[in-house]
Amino acid sequence: MLRHALSASAASLLQRVTRHPVMRAAAGFAAITSVVKAVAFVKEAVVAAAFGVGTSMDSYLMALVVIGFPSAVMVNAAQTVFIREYIRIIAVQGEAAAVRFLRGAIVGLLLALTVLLIAWMALLPGILSVVGHGLTPAQRALVAANVSRLIPYYYLNGINLLCYGVLQSRKIFVRSALIPVVTPVAIMALVAGADADLDVLIGALTLGTGAETVLVLILMGRERLRFVAGQPAQALGSLRDFAWGTLTLVPGTLVSALAPVIEQTIASGLGRGAISALGYAAKLPATLNSLLTTAIGVTILPYFAERLSRGDDHGCRLFFMRYVAILTLAGAAISAVAVLGSEPFVRFAFQRGQFSAQNTQLVTTLQQGYLWQLPGAMVGMVATRYVAAQGRYRALTIGTMVMVPITGLLQWSLSVVWGAAGLAFGTSAGAALTAIAFFQLALRRPRKPVRSWETA
Repeated sequence: MLRHALSASAASLLQRVTRHPVMRAAAGFAAITSVVKAVAFVKEAVVAAAFGVGTSMDSYLMALVVIGFPSAVMVNAAQTVFIREYIRIIAVQGEAAAVRFLRGAIVGLLLALTVLLIAWMALLPGILSVVGHGLTPAQRALVAANVSRLIPYYYLNGINLLCYGVLQSRKIFVRSALIPVVTPVAIMALVAGADADLDVLIGALTLGTGAETVLVLILMGRERLRFVAGQPAQALGSLRDFAWGTLTLVPGTLVSALAPVIEQTIASGLGRGAISALGYAAKLPATLNSLLTTAIGVTILPYFAERLSRGDDHGCRLFFMRYVAILTLAGAAISAVAVLGSEPFVRFAFQRGQFSAQNTQLVTTLQQGYLWQLPGAMVGMVATRYVAAQGRYRALTIGTMVMVPITGLLQWSLSVVWGAAGLAFGTSAGAALTAIAFFQLALRRPRKPVRSWETA
């Protein structure tokens, strides 16, 4: 009787949670995003067919990384803070104040990106001497020229991420998830009909990103958002909140962006073939990780921010703990299924030509190690979003700056014992520890109420 009652209670709880708007929104966002990623994969095949492997493509990819790194560090931090502040302003001050805040935030972000770009371009020769240490002077000059051509993309991408924050704040998840498909479609359309010309590729990327901007602005217009005039003084306090929060989160996003560099550095010391084997092994886990954590992060931050802005701390806390429990079970189940199907997937995806059956066994083991990161990554995303929704940006940054090196230490320690497999399992262990740390941090109540512009 007791077992039956517990089973019925668990089933009822599971049913309520899975019917929750956040869960439905996450599922819808993930479904649309998977379609966009599939189109992007086809785009990669089209670009590969047009350009192959060579100096021109190397210079383009390196330029894309170089121009994208500072933008990603700045804009990712800005978007997180913007969503929380934008929702709070709507709840407290109204729609007109929120529109003024949006206008000021875009202007402020463009100014910050300009200052960052000037500094980055001044340091570009030194950056390329490190990042492209194996390139000839002519190849570095080509990379530098491509970086300059990508500057319009740099600005458009920053504007898009902030405007996507507006759509997410208003729970326009499905349509906002579909808009990014225009960029790979534009690239395929222009590259497929042209010769292997980098100017065409860069132009197609810029055009596609610009088309995203237009579509996002049209969608915002349909939501009756207008950049109306207002008194700057009324938005000054909110913009100060936005600036402080962004600057506080930047060190954390910077350290997070260096995590793959740490992993690659460790892999480079594991012998011949280790980097490529780990690269093949990480593709499926990275895709699942990106798809699931993005869907979770995009949909949960507006929910937490809105509930907390209304003073529903207790209800938010209860849902957070339930959501974590559901995601832990779901993540473990997805990981287990993926681990069981890992060898057939590797054999189907890679085993041909020079990729031998022995390579399949190695990559399968590494892939299984990486796959166990999913529960930790999913829970960690919810926990960090909950902390961000509370406005505790300093705590979030400190936690990130502590846990990334700890994960790196785990990867290195286990790689010393088990080689490449140890690095893969160390990644999953680090994700689990990070999730536990941020879960505890999220449930820890600040000693005093956190004002919007004061980072806890």
